[in-house]
Amino acid sequence: MFTPAPLPLNERQRSDAARASGLMNRIADPDLTQITNHVRHVMDARWCGITLILHETMYVIASSGGLLGMYRRSTSLCSYVVGDPDHVFVVLDAPNDERFAGNPWVDNGQVNFFAGAAIRDRAGYAIGVLCVSDNIPRAVFTDEEAMLLRDFAHDIGTTQIRPGSI
Repeated sequence: MFTPAPLPLNERQRSDAARASGLMNRIADPDLTQITNHVRHVMDARWCGITLILHETMYVIASSGGLLGMYRRSTSLCSYVVGDPDHVFVVLDAPNDERFAGNPWVDNGQVNFFAGAAIRDRAGYAIGVLCVSDNIPRAVFTDEEAMLLRDFAHDIGTTQIRPGSI
């Protein structure tokens, strides 16, 4: 049975940092959407998104190949990324990974493959995730691909966060 990711020890500060980042004011921002379009193409994925996680909600603020919106954090694979932001989180074949049995996104066939890298603010808080997913599982996600996804996420954190704009 699917178990949601545990909350980070610094959850309150992390969530406050996500709110203070100014990214909630940039839902559907053309610059962020362009980033997701580029990453989706480079990673050859069906979907790419930039998400923010505040308390119990995940917000998809930019997307290529899918919808923007608010989603329950408890069903989000992105929660695993902010819980362990030092590593790119990769699930090659989610339906055959016992950790995700019962996850609605996996069970309905939307997510078979997932990779996500933490977006950090300048203070180092993992405020959100740059992620790619597909409805087709993958046999491999290389170290080079993981490094590239992490670099894209780092660039978002250093060039797109506009503190004080809330």
